[in-house]
Amino acid sequence: MTAKMRATEWDIVQPSASPVFEALRAFGYTPETSIADLVDNSIAAKAKNVHIAFVWNEGDAYVVIKDDGIGMSESALIAAMRLGSQSPVLERKKGDLGRFGLGLKTASIAQAREFSVVSKDKAGKALVVRRWDLDEVQDTGEWRLRNSLPGQAVSDIDFAKTGTAVIWTKCDRLVGDPATGSRMTKAQFLRVADAVSNHLSMTFHRFLQSPRRVRMHVNGSEVEPWDPFLTENSSTYSPGIETLPLQGHAIGVTPYVLPHKSKLEVEDHRRAAGIHGWNAHQGFYVYREDRLLVAGSWLGVGGMKEEHSKLARIALDIPAALDHMWQVDVRKSQVRPPAAIVRDLERIGRATKAKAQEVYRFRGKMDAAKSSQKFVFAWLQHKDRENNISYRVNRDNPVIRQILEGGSANAVQIEQLLRFVEETVPLTQIAVHLASSLESSQQPFEEDTSGLRDLLQFSFDRMLTSGASSQQVLEVLAKTEPFSLHPGIVAAFKESVNL
Repeated sequence: MTAKMRATEWDIVQPSASPVFEALRAFGYTPETSIADLVDNSIAAKAKNVHIAFVWNEGDAYVVIKDDGIGMSESALIAAMRLGSQSPVLERKKGDLGRFGLGLKTASIAQAREFSVVSKDKAGKALVVRRWDLDEVQDTGEWRLRNSLPGQAVSDIDFAKTGTAVIWTKCDRLVGDPATGSRMTKAQFLRVADAVSNHLSMTFHRFLQSPRRVRMHVNGSEVEPWDPFLTENSSTYSPGIETLPLQGHAIGVTPYVLPHKSKLEVEDHRRAAGIHGWNAHQGFYVYREDRLLVAGSWLGVGGMKEEHSKLARIALDIPAALDHMWQVDVRKSQVRPPAAIVRDLERIGRATKAKAQEVYRFRGKMDAAKSSQKFVFAWLQHKDRENNISYRVNRDNPVIRQILEGGSANAVQIEQLLRFVEETVPLTQIAVHLASSLESSQQPFEEDTSGLRDLLQFSFDRMLTSGASSQQVLEVLAKTEPFSLHPGIVAAFKESVNL
């Protein structure tokens, strides 16, 4: 078969430039995750300092992300500006935080229709520049990569020695489109800068506080690390690291249980809550090459996020070589654990949550010990004239009393329902069960703590309408079944309502 004949067996189908770019804008980046993706490149380039500037410029806003890393030659810069510059199946060098060869491009065009990269390496005597302008790509239909700076005046791109700067202009997604009336104000623009600073503080905290420290600044203010595990606090509990083998690699898992609020200064407790709050930040913290990918998730293996387990945080270190097994996405913000270690993660997650719940259980018992109020049971034993024993729902239990006395039009029906339940309690079956399997008997709501939390919230809200204070209501509920059987949940709820 001749070469001419073979050539007819396929077609070379070049992708259309503008549709590809527009599609890549929809990856779901936020300004915070976009800039974190660019900081990955700075760290991979051995930068010691990264400066991020949000410049309002009288509404013609732009953003500069500049580092003092090793820089790039002209050929390296052109390669970096190519979509899919490196295959994700290739093994990455140690310390390389990249994944798909798309981050620089997708992170930038997610926020702006134009971005430029300016760089200088050790061999370079002058800056090298390349720029993608999505408007020009759309107008021409061509993959035109410009070698000039944008028309918009941009400052702070000089380098003392080596380094790279990424410049976002035409920031339509970041700042908004005036044609739709959704354009940001200057104050809103600067709040985005604050959010970026907080995100970097969390995502790169290991780099910010390690001996190989990388310094980061946002609009001139240095980014301080946020340690999710309060490792410097002597009251933080950790059993140490556990290593899970996976395809010749080691997965490091280190559980932590943070101190109760009473053991922290007010400001330390506020900061330890994280940018999304205590409940949101419980769970696994997944790191790849010391870079935080996921900040608080049970990854589908640790159950639900619950108020009384919010002190549980677990560091999970995965190697870049296993990215494919963890299904790391382009934004490096989502992962899925491999089936081979799911059971181990479930075991570690359960144990850490149980230890965290003990903190509140102990706290709840302390609160109960301080109170002189008698317990209010849900059921009362009743004897008739012939000493026959039956059980009645306690109408003086605050949960029951509020429903019966709350002016409900269904009070009569509720009373009839209670009588029905009382007269049909299967005492014989219960006695047989207890005699045969006493140790397996469960407390009320033992496996439905979220249902108990909902009932507690309902009872709390109803009792507040009686004119009692929040403190008084919780003191009553803490001594009332079924809540008295779960002091940890009551203590966590008490903290959630700032009491």
